[in-house]
Parts: sequence; C-alpha cells; structure tokens
Amino acid sequence: MPASPAAPPARSPFWDIVRGIGIVSIVMGHCFSGSIPYVYTYHLAIFFFVSGFLYSDRKYSQDPFAHIGAKLKSSWPKYMFYMTVFTLLHNPFQALGINPAAGNYSPSQTLVQLANALILNGVEAMGGALWFVPTWVLACAVFGGIIWFSFRFFSGNFFSEKTGGKLFCRLAVALGGLFLSFLGAYFMLHEYFFIYNVHLVLLVQVFFAAGWLLKTCLPQYKLLLKGWAAAVCALVLAVLVNVYQLYFDLAMGRIGNGWQYFFLAFLGIYCCLYLALLLEKTKKIGQLFALWGKHSFDIMALHFLVFKLIDGIYGRVFHYPIEYYSAFPHSFGKLLWPVYVLLGTSLPALAAHAWEKKKSN
Repeated sequence: MPASPAAPPARSPFWDIVRGIGIVSIVMGHCFSGSIPYVYTYHLAIFFFVSGFLYSDRKYSQDPFAHIGAKLKSSWPKYMFYMTVFTLLHNPFQALGINPAAGNYSPSQTLVQLANALILNGVEAMGGALWFVPTWVLACAVFGGIIWFSFRFFSGNFFSEKTGGKLFCRLAVALGGLFLSFLGAYFMLHEYFFIYNVHLVLLVQVFFAAGWLLKTCLPQYKLLLKGWAAAVCALVLAVLVNVYQLYFDLAMGRIGNGWQYFFLAFLGIYCCLYLALLLEKTKKIGQLFALWGKHSFDIMALHFLVFKLIDGIYGRVFHYPIEYYSAFPHSFGKLLWPVYVLLGTSLPALAAHAWEKKKSN
C-alpha cells in the first residue's frame, strides 16, 4: 500500500509578522507625522526584501513569466475590486466629506476612471496607497528576470556545480540587483521619473537580491539577529536622521543622496527582523502582527477609509465643521493617531479574515 503523501509544512508566521511590522509602519507614517523621518527609511523596502526572500527558485527560475502571472493573479483582482468600489462611491464620498475636496464624476468620467484601474493606474484618493501595487508587480517581474538570467547562464548551460555555478549565480544576482538599484538611484537623483514608477522598480532591486541571498546563503539567519545589534542599528538610524535632517519619500522621489537611503533602509530592515523574532515568541501579539501581515494588501487599500470614518464620527460627536474633519488623509492626527493605527490595521485585516473564512466554508 503506498504511503500517504506528507502534509505540507505549516506556514511559518515569521514573515507574516515582518510584513505586519511593515504595514504598521506604513499606516503610522500616514497618520503620525513624528514617525515619518524614521519609518520612511524602511517601510516600503521591507516588502521588497520579503518578496526576495520568499521568491521560489523551484517554481519560477526557469519561467519568469509564470512569476509575473502569479503576482498579477494575487494582486490585480484585489486592486480592481477596491478601485472599482472607491470609484463608484466617489460622488457619495464627496458629499459626506470623506474624499478630499474635488468635483463629482459624470458617468463618462466614472467609466474613464474604471478603465484606468484596469491597467493598475487608478487615481482615487481613497485608494491612493495602492500606487505601490503596480510598482511592486513590476519590481517582482524585473527581479524574476535577474534570477532567470543568473540561473540560465551561471547555473545552467555554461557552469556546473563543480565549476562554481552556484557561487557565480549568487554573484550575478547580487551584482544585477546592485547595478539596477544604482541605475534607479541615478534616475531619481536626476529627476528622471517614468511611468509606473520604473525608476523605483529599479531602485529597489537590491532589496529583492538581499532577501534572496539571505535565504540561499544563510539559512540559519535567525542566529544573526541579536538584540544589541538591533539596538545599534536603531540608534545609528535615529542619529543620522536627526543629525542630517534626512527625509525620505519614495513616492515623491526623495532618497537623500542615494547611499543614505540604502544604508538606513538596511538598518531598518535588520531592526524589523529582530522585532519579528521577538514577536514570534509571543502568542497573542505575534498572532496579531501575523494577521496584519497576511492581510497587508487590504490594510494598504482601506486604511485611508478607516481614517476618514474615524474623523467623521469624531467630528460629528464633538461638533467640528465638516471643513475641518474632511481634511485628507486625516484631521486629528496629533490626538487620534494611536486610534488610526490600531483601527486602520485591525478593521481591514479582520474584514479580510472573515471574508476568507466565509469563502472557505
């Protein structure tokens, strides 16, 4: 009698927790101005790093188009759903003061905006954080190309394991990621900004490469995560940000002198990995961060809406004029930012979790 197939390994919460830290950092950066100089150093880079670590050589190294297809399959339907909802609700949101001040859409304008969403180019303010999605998809596609090229020429026809194919393959990934990141930094420093943020797509390749190399070269990477080292990284990051008055914003093309951004991003990534290691050892808090990380897309899409719902309730209860509490993306950040962070992450994640359970039943 043939043996039963082995059950698939349980999903490790570690990388969901890392993503949870990343999405909390994004939400905090959108509602608490005091955190911006610090979390903006790493809050997007961490997602590219995780994507590099989780890249499957077995599935995609010989078929980069399958990799692109997988990313589109996982992201396009959600993107289209949220942008469609926000577009169809544009006029009601205007009347309620949820959207920033703007005109109503005519039927033809609504159709145009829906068509833009089809090609991942939606412009609804409520879904503004989703600008990240097409950038991430394209960046994954480029990294898949780097991997394919490296495997094809250094771990395939021309080099064998005995002639150092594995080493040359890793070097090719590292050098390819570095070259494209430096090219992206050059474009951004000279203000060459391309459609679909291609300059950013290139800039972040080094984070993909670093994540992939960590997995392939250092499988025992958790042993390298030390509290004292994380404290040093956090201290250096804070000191440099304050001494040089650094402010990074990838969406606006601000990366300092280039080197500053890369250096501080890796310091922040190390701190996130160590924090995830600590949270993994807890139960309830670790599970909460893992939930946030698992549903980071939904949080990215909905946290602005949660901000404005909080503003609407608070503004009406305390009798603020609508002109005050209709500010975008929030109106009461100095006072309510902890509420924004907690509800802006938890409500979308719980809604997505409930929807998943309903579909599985």
